[in-house]
Amino acid sequence: MHRIEASWKDDLEHLEAPPMMLKEVSMQIKFLAGEGVPKSRIAQRLGVTRQTVYNHLARTEPFPKPRPKRGSKLDAFKAYVRSRLELFDLPATVLLRELREQGYAGELTVLRDYARTIKKELVRRVTERFETLPGHQAQIDWGECGTIELGGERRKLYVFVLVLGYSRMMYAHFTTSSKLPVLLTCLSRAFHALGVPAEILVDNMKQAVDQHDVTTGTVRWNRQFLDFAEHHSFLPVACPPYWPRVKGKVERGVGYIKTSFLEGRSFTDLVDLNRQLEAWLEAVANVRIHGTTRERPIDRHSRELPHLRPFAAIPAYDTRSLDIRRVTPDARFSFGGVLYSVDPVAVGHTVTIRSVSDEPGSEIAVSLGDQLVALHRRRPKGSPPAILPEHLDKIRRLTRGQAARARRPGSQPHFEQSASPVVEARPLSVYEEVARESVA
Repeated sequence: MHRIEASWKDDLEHLEAPPMMLKEVSMQIKFLAGEGVPKSRIAQRLGVTRQTVYNHLARTEPFPKPRPKRGSKLDAFKAYVRSRLELFDLPATVLLRELREQGYAGELTVLRDYARTIKKELVRRVTERFETLPGHQAQIDWGECGTIELGGERRKLYVFVLVLGYSRMMYAHFTTSSKLPVLLTCLSRAFHALGVPAEILVDNMKQAVDQHDVTTGTVRWNRQFLDFAEHHSFLPVACPPYWPRVKGKVERGVGYIKTSFLEGRSFTDLVDLNRQLEAWLEAVANVRIHGTTRERPIDRHSRELPHLRPFAAIPAYDTRSLDIRRVTPDARFSFGGVLYSVDPVAVGHTVTIRSVSDEPGSEIAVSLGDQLVALHRRRPKGSPPAILPEHLDKIRRLTRGQAARARRPGSQPHFEQSASPVVEARPLSVYEEVARESVA
């Protein structure tokens, strides 16, 4: 009995989901019945009723020849539908409006089924094309991973993931923000670790894509993201909306990190979490046998490297955000809900603030023109003022000097009073005697 069970189970793994061709169903039913499989079990496995099993076992006459396939009202318009879907990922409702103007009288369901078939074919074609081109494309995406306590407050936790299309080599980094400066910083780190591909496929993330017109296929890119792409000489490609399989590599990578790395893990803070992630990528993710390529990503990456631009050959790009603040008379400015000190030379002036992210501990560089007037580490919102000792000392020296020179309006003058000289009283005869001595 064990041999029979193994035999028909193996065969069932290769069956297509119902509905199947009647002849194939009948052959499978008779085969399994001949192997001693109960009829109820056959019906369950093939997705048919037990009565259908009895009917096929009792059938003796051959199946009739299949009827010739009838034509469809869509046949005359299929070439047009294909040509449109080759260029744009149009919904079936949009295609229907266009076909109605050309005389199509069929149903939306027929058009939708045909459009779905074409889209699957196109996605497969795109996927296969990028499978065989080393260095041509990388896919990027964000994953939301719950929350993390940072600086005494709960913050959203994100993971940035980049996957090289050919090698499946992966770079990832956890952050508490997905803003554009953080995205560009993560991309720079990924390029440094893996190299720069010719194309970057992005989802329609708001940090990179301002607008993606589904009907025309026109993409309006974020200006700074486009500048970053031009600086690094890669072509940004926006994933067509509702085509999740196009960026399946990175979506699987995000899921892989969530389930195989983050689930059940312990860490102390964000720095520790990223340190563990980096070690896991090096020791597990990038050295495993990949389920699709059947090779280790690190081995394929060694063959892909000659097709990737080395990051070291590209001039540095400032990925930090730019903010402007005015310095108060006490040499401070407000940023992110916290007061920070600056060199008193900036009092009354407007300064520029460069920051990588809003994560506590990240660097804040403050400049007055070309002069760096402060360098802080970001503090959580609501923290006490961040006053650097060198700024405080300089402020105190200037304050003492100004107090010595300044007089407040309406105040009394400052002066010092010394003791009066003591005059000794003497008789007149004494002075006459002195006079006679001086004449003599």
